[in-house]
Amino acid sequence: GGTGSRSEEEYQPDFLPDKFESGTLNIVGIAGLGAGVRYVMNKGIENIRKEECKLTQKLIDGLSCIPKVKVYGDLDAEKRVGVVSFNIEGLSPSEVALYLEERFDILCRASLHCAPSAHKTIGTFPDGTVRLSLGIFNTDDDVNFVIDAVRKIAEDEGHGL
Repeated sequence: GGTGSRSEEEYQPDFLPDKFESGTLNIVGIAGLGAGVRYVMNKGIENIRKEECKLTQKLIDGLSCIPKVKVYGDLDAEKRVGVVSFNIEGLSPSEVALYLEERFDILCRASLHCAPSAHKTIGTFPDGTVRLSLGIFNTDDDVNFVIDAVRKIAEDEGHGL
């Protein structure tokens, strides 16, 4: 698609903004971005951070209490973002992620997370970790559900799930 200013030419114009605006602008994306920014501004960044820390701490504490589960990183949610990496002894991160998805409808990320050097540093290379991410729309119930799911997987070591 052209830019609307020189559509008959095969090459992008060399002037701004057309040089960087091929085809139709992503109007829906722009509207969505605007709505998202308004939501964050109305809720307040500090309020969002406070809720994220509360849920992250709950997840860290809950996972840390489960035998065979190792949580990586600082255990103080104030010193991290809403991302928690962990492993279950006796199971690969990929197995845990598969059980979480297939048995509990929980989506997560497993393996090296495009950061093999980081995993070498924390001693989880070559398998990596299971990574859970919390966000603005997660609830206490969501965190309780994932803690219970990880507990069941750790207790059964994947058998019978």
